[in-house]
Amino acid sequence: MKDFFKTNRFRVLLVVGALLFSFLLRAIYTGGLMPFLSSAGGLLMVPLQSVSAAAGGFLEERLGPFLHAGELYEENQALRAEIQELQEQLIDYESAKMENEQFRELLEIKERNSDFIFEPATVVSRSPDDRFGSFTIDVGSYQGVTLRCPVITSDGLVGIVSEVGYSYSKVQTILDTAVNIGGVDIHTLDTGIITGSIPLSLEGNCQLGFLPRESGATPGDIIVTSGTGGLLPKGLVIGEILSVETEASGLSLYAVVKPAADIQGAKQVFVITDFSGKDEAAQALDGAQEEG
Repeated sequence: MKDFFKTNRFRVLLVVGALLFSFLLRAIYTGGLMPFLSSAGGLLMVPLQSVSAAAGGFLEERLGPFLHAGELYEENQALRAEIQELQEQLIDYESAKMENEQFRELLEIKERNSDFIFEPATVVSRSPDDRFGSFTIDVGSYQGVTLRCPVITSDGLVGIVSEVGYSYSKVQTILDTAVNIGGVDIHTLDTGIITGSIPLSLEGNCQLGFLPRESGATPGDIIVTSGTGGLLPKGLVIGEILSVETEASGLSLYAVVKPAADIQGAKQVFVITDFSGKDEAAQALDGAQEEG
């Protein structure tokens, strides 16, 4: 140990200690001790402040949703109410738009057929297992609908009423094999029977059967209702001939007819509850079928 005090290392430490002590005395004498300590403290506080800021950000990120849960709930409720209001406005707009379109179509039909009495209706359901596209509408006997009333759009005939309830009706379309309607070719005046066919219904078409072999019916001819029997008004557009074929018996012809109305896609329709020429026999038949 005595040897250490004689070494150069000790001498160097002694000189450094003396210098530091002299600086300290100078700082005390000149009043510079506090700035010195402040600088040293500042060097220590900068890292501490950085750590504190990082920790605060982390806690805000993790705990923020919980700390502000009440505010977020109120904002979500306000947004939900706003979305609900916008949805209601959209529904009102679509309803008004649909009503306007239906009213416009009704006016167009009335201009062509001033004697028709209409009842606007909405398609409320369709039978998914019905290949012929039958559907239910939201009007019935309360609105004056009876059996076999024709159902149309502004484009043409869709079908006939096959069942009537107090506030609903079921409609068989012209694609149905159970439907038989008198039709006439407006070009040749050849008459036949409009009915459905299973193979044709898959393509959305029906047929005008029992055309005479000498018929001059050709593709592009327009078929309308003949009005025979007084059950349907005369002149309702049914559709356009796509082709003319020979019956399997070879005794007559039939025409494949593409309906003018959108049978499968119709959403708004009109029921013709009365028209000029609807005879008493037709009304009596409707009454008998309702009682049965």
